[in-house]
Amino acid sequence: MGIRLDRPFYTVTTHDQNLVAQEIWEGESLGGIKENNRPVPAPIAVLLVIIVITAFMLTFPLWGQRPTAAIYADYVDLMHSQEVQKIQENKDLTPRQADEQSMALIEKRLEEFSSPYDFQRKQHTMDMNHLRFVAPQIEKLRQEGVDLEQYSIIGPDVVKQNFEGNQAPDGTTIRKQPWWDIGYTIDVYYVIYFCLAVFFMVKGLPPISWQPDHTKAH
Repeated sequence: MGIRLDRPFYTVTTHDQNLVAQEIWEGESLGGIKENNRPVPAPIAVLLVIIVITAFMLTFPLWGQRPTAAIYADYVDLMHSQEVQKIQENKDLTPRQADEQSMALIEKRLEEFSSPYDFQRKQHTMDMNHLRFVAPQIEKLRQEGVDLEQYSIIGPDVVKQNFEGNQAPDGTTIRKQPWWDIGYTIDVYYVIYFCLAVFFMVKGLPPISWQPDHTKAH
């Protein structure tokens, strides 16, 4: 009795346990169902691996980040520039045209220098009307001297993020979405546990080289 790991992909049970399992398998009629001892089809195993990998990729914490106020701080500065104001005051343009040209000019100026938020700006684009809503809130936060990366843009509002768990050296909570969180860690351990449990359950059966004799109980 016990578990053997010398040939885990063949069987993880001892010979006497396999004999008991074979007797039970051939001795039960299973309601007339003939259940053979076949391996899991390779396409099914590959499909399960793809599902797990895809689920982890789609739920990766870093990919689900909301845009932070820090991304648009430069937008606010350029919004009040003379070039943008000149476009906004151009009477030959409709309000929509003025807004589109103003935002195009802002984005062009932003491309002239590198920023740690270049990737996020491409992910979370913003138009002039939206910028008008959030600009006063961003300016107020900057005057207060807070970390703009701890504030999210949710619709027309700039709100403090509710992330917890990470703390600064002074003991204050860092309200920033981490690239990895504890929930993801739990998922990783759960999937490992699940895969190991299924593996030992399947390999705990008699090896696939043995096939039951259905004439004994049918």
